[in-house]
Amino acid sequence: GMAHWQAFRRSCGLAVVTSAGAPAARLQRPLRQASSAIQPSFPLRQAMPRRFDAAAASPLSRSARGASSVAAAGAGASDPLISASELASQLEKGAGSKPVKVLDATWYLPAKKRDGRDDFARARVPSAQYFDIDAIADRASPLKHTLPPARAFAAAMNALGITNEDPVVIYETNGVAFAAARAWWMFKCFGHGNVRVLDGGLPAWKSAGGLPLDEAEVAREVIDAPGCAAGAAQEDGSSQPSSQGYRATLNEALVASKEDILADLSKGDARARFLLDARGEGRFKGSEPEVKPGLRSGRIPGSFSMNFNSLLQDGGLMKSKDALRESGLFQEAMARAGEGKVVTATCGSGVTACVIALALARFDTAVAVYDGSWSDWGADASCPIETGG
Repeated sequence: GMAHWQAFRRSCGLAVVTSAGAPAARLQRPLRQASSAIQPSFPLRQAMPRRFDAAAASPLSRSARGASSVAAAGAGASDPLISASELASQLEKGAGSKPVKVLDATWYLPAKKRDGRDDFARARVPSAQYFDIDAIADRASPLKHTLPPARAFAAAMNALGITNEDPVVIYETNGVAFAAARAWWMFKCFGHGNVRVLDGGLPAWKSAGGLPLDEAEVAREVIDAPGCAAGAAQEDGSSQPSSQGYRATLNEALVASKEDILADLSKGDARARFLLDARGEGRFKGSEPEVKPGLRSGRIPGSFSMNFNSLLQDGGLMKSKDALRESGLFQEAMARAGEGKVVTATCGSGVTACVIALALARFDTAVAVYDGSWSDWGADASCPIETGG
């Protein structure tokens, strides 16, 4: 909430912006770099089925219209997941001429009353640095952890010592790869080629046997430095990316807005988007109230339920590619992308939707993510909703 954000600003040496809109102050003290200790088209219906019925679907031609720009964005990609043993090997031997850069993106829902930075401070994969999805975000948005401007993302990369050519691996301490998937998607949005997610996160690293953990103390200002850099880049009055260091250019095909989806809904049978909702069944059907105050219950009309947990197996590992293929809805999403539809994932606030994007990326299928998701749609009474099904 606002109190947390104000506290974070103070930790970065930034002025606290009041509700009256006091002008933002410049950074009051220099940011510190991370220390060497932690570097190295279907018609709308009144009620769509809760789950996709493959047997009832009409056949789709994969070559009907060719690949869309968003599908092309995923073409030729290697598996975006990496195992603990493979990461350990890369850290030991180096990945080609560039050493792998490891990021911990641990994040918790507010209801958990936990802070991912505390997890990182306790123990981490050697050389890991912290990536805060709440801090490396658009500070002008009323919604949390929305995609930052390119300039701000680049500033965070410079603070992390990451170049465009560096291989990057992202993980979470709790194993479930939703915030790591979000961070992975952010890198993809800004054109980073070599970025992967540690399958199973830190628990997989620990259970692999014999792999080291870094438990050395890390100063909070070092942990917060990338987020502070992203904030400072948004307060200097410029919207242009810096010519120094990391080069970030937004791939707009990977991001969907409320306006994009509303425009698509208006096309009826000619809709270009195939919507997948990563939330649980109760929230999707509208039978379970939203935790966030002021949000209606339900779903975007015409969307299908693909609970992100259905893509995972015990221990936080993602299901194998063979197991993912067993889902009729998963197959349909790939088919729709193959014929030119834009597969678009949504969720509560734009985090677990990225698990869908990560899973489909394993099959060279790119997914656009509705960044505001239900926090945006559900709060706007002018946006249509469906319930039941």
